[in-house]
Amino acid sequence: MLGFISGFPFYYTIFCIILGLGYASFLYKRGTSIALNRLTLGLFIFRAIFTSVLAFLLLNPVIRSDISITARPIVIIAKDNSQSIEDEINNDLELLIDGLGDFEVFTCSFSDKISDGLSQRNNGLRTNFSQLFSEISNKFENRNVAGVILASDGCYNTGSSPEYLSYNFPVHSIALGDTTRYKDVRIDNVVKNDITFLGNAFPLEVSLASSVSKNEDTKLIIWNNGVKEYENSITIFSDVDYNTYTIHLPANKIGLQTYTIEVEALDAEENVANNVFDTYIDVIDSRYNILILKGKNSPDLAAYKSVIEKDKNYKIEVRDISDHIIPEEYQLAIIFGVNNIPNNLINNDIPLIIFNATQSHYVDLKLPVKFIKEGGVEEIIPYKNKDFSKFSFSPELLRLITDAPPLFTSFGRYEFEGNIEFVLNQKVGAFESKNPVIMIQDIDARKMAFITAEGWWKWKLYDYSYNKNNIAFDALFSKLSRYLVLQEDKSLLRLEYEKKYEENNEVIFRANLYNESYELVNNKEVVLDLVDQEGREYNFQFSQEENELIARMGVLEVGTYHFTADVKGSDLVRKGVFDVKRIQVEQLGLSANHHILYKIAELSDGKVFSINDIQNLIQTIKDSERNRKIIYSKEKLEGLINIPWILLILLLLISVEWFVRKYNGLI
Repeated sequence: MLGFISGFPFYYTIFCIILGLGYASFLYKRGTSIALNRLTLGLFIFRAIFTSVLAFLLLNPVIRSDISITARPIVIIAKDNSQSIEDEINNDLELLIDGLGDFEVFTCSFSDKISDGLSQRNNGLRTNFSQLFSEISNKFENRNVAGVILASDGCYNTGSSPEYLSYNFPVHSIALGDTTRYKDVRIDNVVKNDITFLGNAFPLEVSLASSVSKNEDTKLIIWNNGVKEYENSITIFSDVDYNTYTIHLPANKIGLQTYTIEVEALDAEENVANNVFDTYIDVIDSRYNILILKGKNSPDLAAYKSVIEKDKNYKIEVRDISDHIIPEEYQLAIIFGVNNIPNNLINNDIPLIIFNATQSHYVDLKLPVKFIKEGGVEEIIPYKNKDFSKFSFSPELLRLITDAPPLFTSFGRYEFEGNIEFVLNQKVGAFESKNPVIMIQDIDARKMAFITAEGWWKWKLYDYSYNKNNIAFDALFSKLSRYLVLQEDKSLLRLEYEKKYEENNEVIFRANLYNESYELVNNKEVVLDLVDQEGREYNFQFSQEENELIARMGVLEVGTYHFTADVKGSDLVRKGVFDVKRIQVEQLGLSANHHILYKIAELSDGKVFSINDIQNLIQTIKDSERNRKIIYSKEKLEGLINIPWILLILLLLISVEWFVRKYNGLI
């Protein structure tokens, strides 16, 4: 189907016709009238049509056509590239690709990262199934996916459990690895808080797993920076045993503490690499006081409160509007359902989170966000502002934002003062509005957040029903609260670095220099001295990259490092410590976990095959009801002025007209 589209009103076309007639009249005018012999009249009509068409083309009309596209079914082959895989299967996968010639085949390798193509090396330290399937879902959304072929041993050590994921396509697995059971006891997992407080006793939950070890005795030992803090004898009661031990340890030192959990090796135990686990806890000397000022109870308030209650960094105090509030006692205030926010909170520098920021009574307050209500309540779907970078969003959180039930907000318009950053924006139906759902302002010493929508409690319920936990929902509001409560570094030499780096990641420091007026200057030499736990010294130089100073130290050995950053020619010095931690690599378990592969197949309507059964796998894909070509229509828009043959015809015709005029003496 063909059609024309123009961005101008219809009367512009009439104007083009009038322009053509006017120009032709001017060109062929003889005194006060047009010569009406046949030749002149024909040239007059031709010139009028030519000029009108040319003027119309300058309006850039677009021709619209519907074209049909046939899409072949897609098969994605994902090869596990982790250290637990010893099978050489690339040749087999190439035969698989050849057998799927009727399909559009995409290949990738995955472990802790995902890369295109089939990798020749199995060197990944982690395996993350949830990341793999999330990326496939996003990349091939609304595509004709016939199936995903997963070549793996089923072992994973990061990300969500595949048992709690949703699958939009069948996943067929090629089961790899050794399923032989060995005598083994290992540290399966350690659960703890990342931060605790000086003088407190904090819990460590250590999960031990064992196999072929019935009636064996061993010891569980915990070390803190080389000093033994805990020891206990344990007995394994079955050949397949799982136990969790909760140990409370004292926090006696400020700073990042390294705890090494060790379970003594059994007699004749072949794999002892999984008997040791390092974890890190940051000990601080105070916690943040948080005020919740409420005017009414709400499921949204309960949902938010449940998030921050889980963080032991926070001490929460719920007060009513009638209570006398001393802002200086708190590091963050949450305003919820309050008709009139006390002036001492508005005029203080205490960070604020204002829920239901579209309430009309907030308009008259001295806030940087004003909302003018122009209607009732409307249903909206949030989406992440792509330019927001104050804190990160996990794939699970992004999925929650996309899939969770809609929220509700008042219809109206916003007025902003100062620099406002949008975290989430509103989408009404398919239209992406610029109106905010969550926004923040960070000016001078004041941080504020405004939340314009209601219905967050539904997100919490949805997150639990989908993931069997509230990790994604908690992450949104815990990250927002943490950003607001943390004080900005006001020193003239500011460093950005991680307190914990994984052993396969590059260690990078970023530095910024400021003058006494807190203006960025970055015009001096900055050096960084490192000392490892063995006393060895390393020296690095910060280099200018764009608008900041960066020191790249590469991949460092596992251990604790003390650093000193020194600005040459000044007395500006920063000191600190960070750790490079060991990753619990997949070689810590010798046996494959084919149970996970069968569970994925069950959830996704797929099947599990051996490496020797490639032909049956190919036939299963071909026999699938998803093995069908899809024909769909696509709208094609093309500007008439961009079509070469139209311009060529116009040029040819105007040349003929000029020749006829010249030949007959009309020029």
